[in-house]
Amino acid sequence: MTARTRIAGCGIVSTLGAGLATNLDALTTGKGNFSLRTLEGFNEPVDAAFLATDSSAGEDATERFKALIDQTLEETLAGIELMPEQRRSLPIFIGSSSYGIGIGEDLYRQALGREEHSGTPAQPLPLDGFTLIARHLRRQHGLNGPDYTFNTACTAGANALLSAANSIAQGHHEYALVLGLETFNATTLSGFFGMQLLSGEAMKPFDQNRSGLVLGEGCACILLKATSAGETGILFKGGASGCDSHSISASNPDGSSIAAVMQEALEACGLKPADIAAVKAHGTASPLNDDGEAAGMRRVFDSVPPFFSLKSYIGHTLGSCGVLETVLMAGCLERGQLPISAGFTDRDPTLGVTPLQHTEDALPGHYMLNFFGFGGNNCSLILQSGAEH
Repeated sequence: MTARTRIAGCGIVSTLGAGLATNLDALTTGKGNFSLRTLEGFNEPVDAAFLATDSSAGEDATERFKALIDQTLEETLAGIELMPEQRRSLPIFIGSSSYGIGIGEDLYRQALGREEHSGTPAQPLPLDGFTLIARHLRRQHGLNGPDYTFNTACTAGANALLSAANSIAQGHHEYALVLGLETFNATTLSGFFGMQLLSGEAMKPFDQNRSGLVLGEGCACILLKATSAGETGILFKGGASGCDSHSISASNPDGSSIAAVMQEALEACGLKPADIAAVKAHGTASPLNDDGEAAGMRRVFDSVPPFFSLKSYIGHTLGSCGVLETVLMAGCLERGQLPISAGFTDRDPTLGVTPLQHTEDALPGHYMLNFFGFGGNNCSLILQSGAEH
């Protein structure tokens, strides 16, 4: 895919706060974040690493779900002059891992409370949640265009972006809305806790003492628009997606499949490794994932360019991270400054790479964004800062 799309608008709510400017200001601190969430229903107290948003909707899962979508959509479309028909027919591309699991948990708890009196057995997770986001956008915001959902683990949002951009490039739409959303649910957090993948401190991507993930919730939207030669701004150059069957949970730690999708993304965009000014790494701070990503970068680049991870700031937002982290990356490019890779203190000699430890100017050029997920699904995207030629 050649570059025919640009980011026309975006919005974000994360644990750093609401709004892109607030989030970008927080990235200048260089400090990772950490908090614990108590999980109920276990034989002994369980506190698991989780970064929540400061939502005024409180703990009600349905209201939090809607509030996050409404906040990000309002920011995304602010100042965008869409004709009524363009708004009604706007296609929607949605990426998430958990969708409405939190809402399903609330419904189950309510059904359990009625079970004794009604005689009707409560059904665990009584909805799949796949239609909830698009339904809310139709009913609340009048967005009645086609909707597409992506559930490819942690690459869901990135694959949604890639598909939306391809759809525009093929002439199907002038605009496309991409939305990534993850909200708290006990099922997912308990699963990661049970797999012993969670850290007891702020994440340390690529650090010698990295100890795992901190999950986070958040929502982000990106409005993509068809563009032409000479337009300035943040351009979506293209990307690639692929699957690795090495294991059920991670890509081959030798970096071969990760390198392959990065190389495919470069080729799809007509670029060479030397054209990449910097890399937004997936950077989950888990031993095997960081091993594979570092090995992949060493395979692709003769000299690995500056790179960093955003997850120590906002947590690992699972399927929505492709949209949240692309919004943050686009904002950094607009401001002309790359952030410090928070959480890093000690170099791991086995990785052979070191993330950014000081802010660096983001000059016009090409930037790679990597996302890797459970099941070996890998996605690499490329943004361009400056005019398309």
